[in-house]
Amino acid sequence: MSINHLVLIGGGHSNALLLKKWFMKPSLMPNLPISIISRDSHLVYSSMYPSVIAKSIPLSDSLINIHSLAKSAQISFINSEVRDLDVVNKRIILKNRPFINYSKLVLNCGSQTLISKDFKDLVKKRIAFPIKPFFESYQFIKSEDVHNSERELPFVIVGSGLAAVEMAFALRKRWSKRLLVLVCNIEKINYLFIKKLEQYKIALKREIDFSYKRILLCTGNEPYSWIKNNYLSLDKKGRIMTNLDLRVNKYPDIFAVGDCACMNRGENNYSGILAVKSSDTLAKNLIKDFRREKLAIWHPQTVGLQLVNLFNNNNKQRSFAIYGRLTLGPSYFLWLLKTKIDRNFVHKFKLPLIYSTEGQSMMKSMDCRGCAAKLPQDTLNTSLREAELDEFAEYPEDASEIYKSDKEIILQSIDGFPALISDPFLNGRITTLHACSDLWASGAKISSAQLLISIPKGLNDYQKYLFTQSLGGIKSTLDELGGTILGGHTFESRNIPDKPYPLSIDISLTVQGILKDGQKPWKKYGMKPGDVLLMSRPLGVGIFFAAQMRNIDVFQSYEKIFENLTSSQQSMIDQINIIQNQIGKRIVNASTDITGYGFLGHLKEMIDSSNSIRRKNDFSELKVLLDLSSFRAYPGIFDLIRKGIKSSLYLENKKVFEQINLQKYFEKIIVFLKKDLLENEYFEIIELLLDPQTCGPLLICCHPEYEKYFNNQWYKVGEVIEK
Repeated sequence: MSINHLVLIGGGHSNALLLKKWFMKPSLMPNLPISIISRDSHLVYSSMYPSVIAKSIPLSDSLINIHSLAKSAQISFINSEVRDLDVVNKRIILKNRPFINYSKLVLNCGSQTLISKDFKDLVKKRIAFPIKPFFESYQFIKSEDVHNSERELPFVIVGSGLAAVEMAFALRKRWSKRLLVLVCNIEKINYLFIKKLEQYKIALKREIDFSYKRILLCTGNEPYSWIKNNYLSLDKKGRIMTNLDLRVNKYPDIFAVGDCACMNRGENNYSGILAVKSSDTLAKNLIKDFRREKLAIWHPQTVGLQLVNLFNNNNKQRSFAIYGRLTLGPSYFLWLLKTKIDRNFVHKFKLPLIYSTEGQSMMKSMDCRGCAAKLPQDTLNTSLREAELDEFAEYPEDASEIYKSDKEIILQSIDGFPALISDPFLNGRITTLHACSDLWASGAKISSAQLLISIPKGLNDYQKYLFTQSLGGIKSTLDELGGTILGGHTFESRNIPDKPYPLSIDISLTVQGILKDGQKPWKKYGMKPGDVLLMSRPLGVGIFFAAQMRNIDVFQSYEKIFENLTSSQQSMIDQINIIQNQIGKRIVNASTDITGYGFLGHLKEMIDSSNSIRRKNDFSELKVLLDLSSFRAYPGIFDLIRKGIKSSLYLENKKVFEQINLQKYFEKIIVFLKKDLLENEYFEIIELLLDPQTCGPLLICCHPEYEKYFNNQWYKVGEVIEK
C-alpha cells in the first residue's frame, strides 16, 4: 500500500523533544499524517531513575508523558510494541494487531539490557531482572522491599558501568540493612567509586560464587531483535549506522537517533546524553526532507558530562562528575547541578494546563468523546415523547428481541460514538466492546454485528489505512467473542477533519446476541424488594479523559483504565448463565450497563421502569439505598474530582441528582447513605456517580442468597426496598 504517513517508533528522549517542538512551533511539522508508536504511555527519564529507586523522588517526578505530548502536537498515539520492521515494503509489524505502513520513519526506540547466556535462564525463572524496561524493574525492586534485613541473602547488582554503580548507591539508600553485592570487573571501576562503595558497605565481587536472593542486571545495552534481524547496517554494538544528516545508510526514508543509532564514525561514543541534542537537527531535516531541500548536518559532541549521585543517608547529598577520563567529587555543588539539570529537562515536557473557562471556542474543543458524546438524557426522553415514541422513554431497554423460537432468542442493540482515541485499531476495539455491553447487560452472548463507519475526507491512501485499522480492531474483537461481521456501510465525512485524523472517525455497530436453553433476557424493570445491587467495575472513565484533554497527567489511572476499556465482560455473563443452569433458578432480576448517563442516570432508568410495571400490577413502589462508601473509583480519580475535573456531559447528568435531591424523603427513589462520610467526601462520590462511562461496569439486581455466586470482581453498592 502506498501511503503518505510519517511514523515515529519509540518514546525516547529525541522523539519526546520532537513532539514538544511540534507543539510549540507547528510550522516545523511536515504536512502529512503523523503517528508515534510507543510501548509505554510515559517515558521514565533514565537519569532520574536511580533517584526513584533511592526514594529520593517519586516515580511521577521522573516521567515524561508521551501520550499527552502526542495529543498536544496533534499526532496519533499508538500504544503498542514493535515486533518487526519490513523495510522493503515499508511495514511496521506490531504485537497482536495489523501492520502499519509508513512513507517516512524515525527510529528512537532505545535499547534493551544485554543479557548474557549465563543469566538467560535466571531471567526466565524471575530470579534475575534486567534494569530495562524501567517500569518492570521498578516493580521488581519494590517487591523486594519486604526483605530489607541483614538476615536475608544478598541482593546482587551485576555490571561495571556507571549505571550499575549508581544503582548500587540508590539501593543502599533504599535498603539500609540488606546485604548488597556489586559483581563487576573491578579494574573498570574508578578508585573513587570503590572507596565510596566500601564506605557504604556494598561488597565488590568479580563473579557470583556465593548464595544470593535476587539479581539486577545493569550489563550494558543491545538492540531489539527486530533491529538485529533486519537489513539495516549495524555497528559492532548492534546500533543502526546513520549518515551525518541522521538518515540510515542505504535507506533515505528512515532516520535514526538515540541509543539505537550510531553515526558513521567508527567507535563513536553515541550515548543517550549526547543523543537528545540531535532533536534540533532531526526536526529541521524532517521538514527539509518533506520540502525536498538539502538536509542539515549534525555535529555531535565527542564527550559529554555525566553525573552520578551517592544518595547519602544523611542530609548532605553528594555527586560525582565524569567528563572523559576526568572524575571530580563527590561534592554538594555537583549534586545541586545534577538535580537542576534533571528537573529542568523533565520540566521541558510539562504542558500548560487547559481550563474550561478560557472562552467558548476552547469549550467547544473540550467536548468529551466516547460515550460522553451522548445526547443529554432529558433531551432524549422529551424528543421521544414528542415523536410519539413514549414507550422508549418509559421503558428503556439495552437490547430488543428480533427473533424468538423454542430453542433461542436473538437480541439486537446499536451503539457508537465519535472516536475516543487517536489509535484507529484500538478505537475500533473499544467501540465494539462498548456496543457489546448492551447485550451483556441483557444476559446474551455475542453472535454477529453490522458496522457503520465514517472516515475523514480527502486523505487518499491514508483513508485505506484508517479503514483497515478500524476494521482490524472490530474484527479481532468479534473473533475473540465468537461473533462475525455480517456486513456494513461506510461514508466519507463532510466535516473538516480534526487532527490527528483518526479522531475524525465515527463508528457505530448494530450487534446481535443469542440466548439459548430457555434463557430469558434480563430487563431493566425486574427489580424486587430485598434485592442487592452488584457492580462489575470501578467508575471514573469520563473524568479520566476530561483530565487528559486538559493536559493533566493521569499516569496513575492510565494502565487500569485502558486494561478495562480493552477487555471483554462476556466471561462474567457466561459464568452467571452457567450457575443459573446448574441451580435451575434465575439469578438476575434486573440489569443494565453504566454508560453515558452515569451510574445515577442508568440506575434511575431501572427504578423508574420497575416502578411503572409495579404500578400497573398494584404493587408498592421501590427505592434504592446506596452505600456511598462502597463505590470504587479508578486510581487517582478522586484527586481529579478535587481539582474540579468533569466530563462535558456532567452538568446534564447532574440534573438527575438535583431532581432526586429536591424530593421529600418518603418520595425519594434513591437514598444516599452517608455513614461516616464528610460533606466534601459525599459530594465527591456524587460527582463520581454522575460521570459518563465508556465500556463501563455492568449493574445487576439479585436476591441476597445469590450474592455468594459472584466472584470478587463484583461488589455490592446498595439494596432495593419498598417505598
